[in-house]
Amino acid sequence: MDAISATVPAIPRLAADEVAYVLPRQDSAKSLAASSYVPTLTETPYEEKKFEFDSMLPPSAAASMPALVVPELLGGEVDAAAPELSFARKVVLIAMMMWVQFIASANTNAVVVTIPSMSADLGIDQLSAQWVASAYALTFGCGLLFAGRLADLHGRKGLFLLGLGIAVVFSVAAGFVKTLIPLCIVRALVGLGNAIATPAGFGIIGVTFPRDPERTYAFAIFGLGNPLGSAIGMVLGGLMAAINAHGWAYLYFLLAAFGVVPLVLGAFIIPRDVRARTEGENRRIDWLGGFLVTAGLLLFIFSITQSGVAADGWRTPYIPVLLIVGIALLVAFVFWERHVERNLAFPPIAKLSIFSRDHWHMSAIMASGFFTFITIGGFVYLVSLYDQDYRGYSALQTAIHILPASVTGIGAAVAVMYLVPRFKAPRIIMIGAFLSGMTCLLYAVEPTGTIFWAVEFIALLCLPFGADLTVGVGSILVSNLCDEDEQSVGGALFQTSLQIALALGTCVAALVSDTVQAKTGDVLTGFRHAFGQNTAWCWAVVVIVGLSCRHMGLAKDVGHGKAIH
Repeated sequence: MDAISATVPAIPRLAADEVAYVLPRQDSAKSLAASSYVPTLTETPYEEKKFEFDSMLPPSAAASMPALVVPELLGGEVDAAAPELSFARKVVLIAMMMWVQFIASANTNAVVVTIPSMSADLGIDQLSAQWVASAYALTFGCGLLFAGRLADLHGRKGLFLLGLGIAVVFSVAAGFVKTLIPLCIVRALVGLGNAIATPAGFGIIGVTFPRDPERTYAFAIFGLGNPLGSAIGMVLGGLMAAINAHGWAYLYFLLAAFGVVPLVLGAFIIPRDVRARTEGENRRIDWLGGFLVTAGLLLFIFSITQSGVAADGWRTPYIPVLLIVGIALLVAFVFWERHVERNLAFPPIAKLSIFSRDHWHMSAIMASGFFTFITIGGFVYLVSLYDQDYRGYSALQTAIHILPASVTGIGAAVAVMYLVPRFKAPRIIMIGAFLSGMTCLLYAVEPTGTIFWAVEFIALLCLPFGADLTVGVGSILVSNLCDEDEQSVGGALFQTSLQIALALGTCVAALVSDTVQAKTGDVLTGFRHAFGQNTAWCWAVVVIVGLSCRHMGLAKDVGHGKAIH
């Protein structure tokens, strides 16, 4: 009996890794199941699927039967109801997500620059004023992972708008607060709001742009927000601080105004969450896991940050105690998540098996970001002290001095769009890490009295490539290695590793610098040793990625069914 071949065009509303099957529909599901027409699939590119039937339908019956769309072979979930976005809407959506990254970065860099004027206006020392910036970083880093899981389970758009709303409200409040502790609390709530919005935004990009080259462009532009926030934020902070004695407070009103734009646009531009609930799916929240990871990260990052603020550093009794408790909670989180994934019905905050995906490439990506940002965190801390305390620069002069790094960072982030489709992902990450390490090495060996343009300018041009290439390429790889219902938590894992690294890098740099200065009595020698150890972290990335990811190809070819889960 001859076979009938039917060619069916793909349905553009489905994600790239989902297949739509169009079968003739009989009058009922029962008659379809009882029929003798068994389709076989001949593999073709995803633009069309070809079906051959073992028996022939009567022409009259075939003509009268409407099409039946069966997602994922009658099982699983699919975004079949998701509307195809127009080009203009996609552009606005990507720009909006980039702008949120810009706000998150500016909230750190701009506030750091205003610390000297803030401390003078409030009548407090600069070490205490440092907590206004640290409180934001603390809650931002601690809230990412739990917020990412909530976004994956209960809707990314809602969490995105909620987080932005919290950040905007408390940014306005921060402009009116003129005492230290309430200001730190309000800034911590701003950090929490951005921590809720950021992983949701990552997940929205991951599910809205499933195919290349749109996917590469989307994540590259998303990562562009970090250097833009750093460059423009530091300048804005310096300008606000220079207005008058209270100028530092005006910065918070400006940051709130920045947040209103994506908050309003997001309600109309972001597509609704349409992931269907599969039969028997359990969406209970792992509250214990959320508590363990949030509290553990909170105590861990707090103890590291406070060690650089407290007068006696690590000799302050409560600091090492809090560090030990934080580490214990994180270890407990790992064992609990392992138990949840293997033995319980509800989903864990983060599947530990995610780290072993694609021959442990996921772990290598996380490690590359972690070690690179230890270098970045340490360098930003050291160069600020080097310029202001050793050279006597003002806050605005310091911001202008390191501006070449921020401007180059914009170029590095844009370069991701060109590099990712053409070069193997590990090579891009390794080159970026090598250049950032070279920055610290040049500062470590710079001869005394050398003019800025001879060494430091070149070093600053090299600095951002490690951070921006790692974030740009790493975001694409992480998204590709995560399932649709893990997009936000995958992005949160990556972002959390970077936030911990920034805090740890600052701590290690301060520890090395202070220790060497105490032993030698020479401030410059302390800075040189600290810059030198910063180099080692970045160059470790070259070794780790070079060995563990040597068989990895283009970023677009990782995951989407090619990864070994």
